[in-house]
Amino acid sequence: MAVKGKIVVLGAGKSSSYLIKYLSYWSFENQIGLIIADAFPVALSNARTIVHPEAHCEFILLRETDVFSLEDAVMQGTVVISMLPVAHHYGVAQACLKYNKHLLTASYISPEMQALDKEVKQKGLTFLFECGLDPGLDHMSAFDLLDRIQNKEEEVISFISVTGGLVDPAYEGDNPWLYKFTWNPRNVVVAGKGTALFKENSLIKKISYKQLFATARPLIWKGKEELEFYPNRDSFKYQELYGLQMVQTFIRGTIRRKGYSEAWNVFVQLGMTDDEIILEDTTTYASFLAHFVPGNWTKQTLEAKLSIPISDPTWEKLIYLTLDSDIPLTNTRKTAAAYLQEILEVKWALQKEDKDWVLMQHRIKTVKRGVEKEYRSTLSVKGENSQFTAMAKTVGLPLAMAAVSVYENTWREAGIHLPSNQRLYLQILSQLKREGVSFEEEEL
Repeated sequence: MAVKGKIVVLGAGKSSSYLIKYLSYWSFENQIGLIIADAFPVALSNARTIVHPEAHCEFILLRETDVFSLEDAVMQGTVVISMLPVAHHYGVAQACLKYNKHLLTASYISPEMQALDKEVKQKGLTFLFECGLDPGLDHMSAFDLLDRIQNKEEEVISFISVTGGLVDPAYEGDNPWLYKFTWNPRNVVVAGKGTALFKENSLIKKISYKQLFATARPLIWKGKEELEFYPNRDSFKYQELYGLQMVQTFIRGTIRRKGYSEAWNVFVQLGMTDDEIILEDTTTYASFLAHFVPGNWTKQTLEAKLSIPISDPTWEKLIYLTLDSDIPLTNTRKTAAAYLQEILEVKWALQKEDKDWVLMQHRIKTVKRGVEKEYRSTLSVKGENSQFTAMAKTVGLPLAMAAVSVYENTWREAGIHLPSNQRLYLQILSQLKREGVSFEEEEL
């Protein structure tokens, strides 16, 4: 039977498993074609194993430096979903404009993307961004809760929203970091670059990258102080979007296990997360370390180098990475951040049987006639295994559901958007409940 049209998925990596599976089953039921394109054969091979066996799926191997192979995939669809690295999104957007295709992605709206808004509107196309987990579900769930608070005529005085991609505690093993990669490793290594901007107790606060990880705050979870969070970059840009310009506190943050930030701060202070300067003569872990800590690798040497005390738990985390070993590195000319990523990808690899954990929480304080109240809305999702992760589920399913809405024209809006339309986000949140992704709410 001939298909009615096609949806194109660019990128079949770690975060795409649920997206691809969901769309393949939907496409089979609706006789829609599905094109899955990636630059890595192994990613396409993995995708073949999870699609509906009778769905009309095509698999395209992209040539990474060949714009024509990308355009060949884009031109065949009605709706295009980009799960490619952020650096490729602008090229995808240009191809979608060229061939009049709708575009969706989980990534933030960059200034260069926002600059395309007029052209996208003129062509009557929908470009939807920030429709994954964070950003994505954080927006949608916050909008939903804030709508209901507004209906009660309560004034919001504080809004704190935090999200983390963690490891199910049962699968942390002997890793003292209590952390493994559940999504793009590069994003973890360069996280926090720039200045964190937020509002707290009516004061505007700016925290530089060099200070950020030293200012992590405890996050009480189920009565225990086992988690922490650090503020994200510019929280201000979302205040107006959420209609919370007058709140006393507005913070968006990233969740980690307790002690992570203190140890990561060592890398930041040493310069190991620098992503600009190319390091020469770096062939082993030890030669990488020598760029930053020449001489003996001891706790005392490190304390003298940084002029800060190193706690025993932090030193245990650093020793775990065997940075002073002769383990070879694969490339002799990369940035410090790239070398650090290579090392961590070995030590923080998610094993086949491992399960991850996504945690998101909004804490909203309100006041009405002098009476204060706090709302907490929490999303806690555990993964199935290293392929069907909680991260892939919470990033991929909202995006897949939005793509279906755009394809079926149950929601379309010309221009550059994020999921702030009430009809769209209520529809996605309702569908996610049926997939086991839902928020628990409590009033304190």
